[in-house]
Amino acid sequence: MSFKDWTTREIVVAAVLAVAVGVIFWAWGLLWSSAFQVVPFPFSYALVGVWMVGGLLVPYVVRRPGAALLGELVAAFVSMAMGNQWGILTMASGLVQGAGAEAVFAAFRWKRFTGVALYAAAALAGAFSILLDTFLYSYYVTYTWSSIGVAAILCVVSSVVLGGGLSHLLGTLLAKTGVLSGLAGGGGTTRV
Repeated sequence: MSFKDWTTREIVVAAVLAVAVGVIFWAWGLLWSSAFQVVPFPFSYALVGVWMVGGLLVPYVVRRPGAALLGELVAAFVSMAMGNQWGILTMASGLVQGAGAEAVFAAFRWKRFTGVALYAAAALAGAFSILLDTFLYSYYVTYTWSSIGVAAILCVVSSVVLGGGLSHLLGTLLAKTGVLSGLAGGGGTTRV
């Protein structure tokens, strides 16, 4: 990942957004380990889409190669540093979710970050996430493959609806305030 073509402003905005998303991740993790405990597997995966926002909101706003991976990794690090139940494994999730989103934006040659590209990035990030969880947390030992399949469907749908939807909404609202003027996500052009 190279940032040589990024402007200083793009780096700062990406970092600030990723840190803010990391705080959201941390808070969502608190809910996951408390209030959301009443939601059993596989239905709990209907709630995981929020954790895809780092790899979706940052590229939606900055629109540069590497923005999805940067956004997800920084957000994961902040969440981990604030103290969550997964510790260093949070970084593995950030890596695979960011890589999933980044792969889709790369497939569009980093020229599309909205619409189909954004929601497809959310879906692949979610698919990568459940794949990691299945093997990292040995779901294949604890659960049936059919329940893991239901979790996978719920994870992808949640990633599209919560992850993609929230990123689109937040990016649009930020652009309307004018704070993103001069950035591609603020109505400027996408530069690669």
